[in-house]
Amino acid sequence: MKNIFNRIGLFGIAALTLTSCLDEDPLFDPDKTTGVIELVEQAPLVAVGSIYPLNRLTFEAVPEDQIEVIVQYSGAYDAPEDIDVTVEVSPSDIEAYNEDQGLSDGDEYVLLDASKYSFPGGGNSVTVTIPKGEKRVSIMMTVKPDQFGFDANYALPLRISSASSGVVSGNFSHMIYAVIPNNQWAGDYDHTYSGSLGSGSNIVHMSTIGEFRTTSSLIGVYSNQTIIEIDPVNNYASVISVSGLGNATNFPENYWDPETKTIYVKYTVGTRTMTETFVKQ
Repeated sequence: MKNIFNRIGLFGIAALTLTSCLDEDPLFDPDKTTGVIELVEQAPLVAVGSIYPLNRLTFEAVPEDQIEVIVQYSGAYDAPEDIDVTVEVSPSDIEAYNEDQGLSDGDEYVLLDASKYSFPGGGNSVTVTIPKGEKRVSIMMTVKPDQFGFDANYALPLRISSASSGVVSGNFSHMIYAVIPNNQWAGDYDHTYSGSLGSGSNIVHMSTIGEFRTTSSLIGVYSNQTIIEIDPVNNYASVISVSGLGNATNFPENYWDPETKTIYVKYTVGTRTMTETFVKQ
């Protein structure tokens, strides 16, 4: 019994000592943290763990549109004072990203020409202020999507070059915006399907990945991405591939009808044969 009381006494002393240490020197004190200045991604990042984050943005082929570049103070609290942040174009980031991702032979990204974008006020940089008591400020970059073209993968690389206070982020002080004009097949479709993966109907969104190509989720259900290409000469529609399943073999009756905006494809990928009809909304 005496040994039990001795152990309880020793445990109590240890607990008091630990409590005293925590009161005196807390492991985390928000008041002592330094805010981090960073750029905020605008879309799901193309590659996780890349040297710089890259956003993939698509635009209607209009004479003028905008990219909202968000500068953020990500400390425990709001900005303790006005923080001046300078953001500039960083061309070397494109080469570094291509090398990091092993991109070449037409797959690499190319710097968007300066005539096709502009900072507020012009020039290659702009300084904005995160107001005291707030966390964010936006820079509205003007771009000219109808001049982007499909001949290369164009991108606009930006970086935070300085901040009047706080710590510039190591991971998100750089941001690359891949800019892609939508082709005529991008958009939402009423979709029906049948074949080896079952049958049904749903709504499918197609995204531009080239002048004549789109991508969408497999039968609108799975995360596998289906790539469809339209031949502008004979309006033949073909499924190029399905990610995770391989290249596709197409049937001769496939087509794109520009009047009804209908895509019909029948194809085999692996051991699966599918028939799909897409009617653009």
